[in-house]
Amino acid sequence: MVEASFGDLRRLADWIASSTTIAWPPWLPRLLDRLGATAVPALGRALRSADPRRLDAARRALASVATDHRARVIAELHAIATGLATAAQLDGAAQIDDAKACAVGLLAELGERGEARFADPHAIRRRSALALAGELDTAAQVASVVDLMLQRLGDDEIADMVDAMAEVASPAAARVAAEIACRLDASVELQTRVAPAAGGTVAAPRRDRAARASVLVDAAARLVVIACRRHGKRSRRWAVLIGASGAIDSCECVESDGPEADAAALIDDLAARGYRVATTDADHARAIVAAAARLTASERPDALGSGYYVGRDLLDLGDAHLAGRPRVAVVAATLGRAVELIAADQPERALALLARCDAADPTIAATIAACLVAQGRHGDALAHLTCACEADRAWPLHHWNLAAALHATGDADGCEAALRAFLVASEVASALDADPDQPGRVALAHRLVAERERTARLSGVKGKRRRRARHRVKSR
Repeated sequence: MVEASFGDLRRLADWIASSTTIAWPPWLPRLLDRLGATAVPALGRALRSADPRRLDAARRALASVATDHRARVIAELHAIATGLATAAQLDGAAQIDDAKACAVGLLAELGERGEARFADPHAIRRRSALALAGELDTAAQVASVVDLMLQRLGDDEIADMVDAMAEVASPAAARVAAEIACRLDASVELQTRVAPAAGGTVAAPRRDRAARASVLVDAAARLVVIACRRHGKRSRRWAVLIGASGAIDSCECVESDGPEADAAALIDDLAARGYRVATTDADHARAIVAAAARLTASERPDALGSGYYVGRDLLDLGDAHLAGRPRVAVVAATLGRAVELIAADQPERALALLARCDAADPTIAATIAACLVAQGRHGDALAHLTCACEADRAWPLHHWNLAAALHATGDADGCEAALRAFLVASEVASALDADPDQPGRVALAHRLVAERERTARLSGVKGKRRRRARHRVKSR
């Protein structure tokens, strides 16, 4: 028995050391079954290999052994993840970090949380982010990765991953950030933190071919929308149950190599329950689910769980559940973050962040203008400041900022008209009265307007010219 075990260990060692380790020979599973936990130390040493093929092979073998010897494999993985490098290993810091990263990844697959101390944490984050970015070709992959992140990682870990991805693959980071912004189960704090890392440019993922769709209805006016797409041997099926109220009751997304994800079997089963096919038009199916998603998002946001988000790409729904607008709480947090970036002398990042918001909103328009002014683009800021003044004439600061921008562009008449509007708005009590700088603004405005009037009298300029200037500002 001892000789047999020794022979099996020798055969395992030869396989690990061979140049064809990437192959998975048919006899290996039987050998691993015979060795059991005895194979773990040898596989653990192979996991520290500098050869990525041997590392991957050892990882797969350890996952196989974990089926029957889970505790022993987990103990070995924890030892690798938390182990310190010896003096002889210091030159191979990247190799050690790769082994630790592999161990932590396998622990996660086994449902265990693993922590590691890396020799070069920044490098390992970059490699992990680059590897993840390479898997984000389609909307389905982006949705699945973000769903997994939200289920298994904390906000800080997700934000760190997106930041690292932005350094090595900014288009992928943009797609991840955009997906997180669509998720009603993602915290506002997380959405605000990852948005700047995307740089404001959301590159569209590769589009898959159109899915087949069917809409079924029963006597109680309940609907089931089924979308299915096959790619090679794999297929995906998304089923959405919409109640009589018009809201989504549940969603299920199934992916399979076999016929399990085929829509025909599900349609037959529903027909046996009293459903009938109402239409097979994909555009009609998309419109129905989009309306139901918007209703659900407004009434029961939690009902749009993982099943909805990971399957909605089959009908190209995108952010239809948000009606194309970010959440109100997200807008408030985004504004706060944009102001922080302006104060930190990073107006370009603030502009990229505000690009996701409605520029017609007076507060958004004023903040965009503040970014442009910080960049010295006073002329470009005028349209946004005028929009803010027209949308919220009662807020004095909009008129004050417009006057400042007009003064910077040399439009003295327009500046005077904006200052007069500022003084009129300041006569009404507002939250700006608590600003200690407000009395100084009012005094300066009175002085500047008085100087303009005195200059006009001395030069003989009629009041008609000033009225034209005020009319021009109002019509901007």
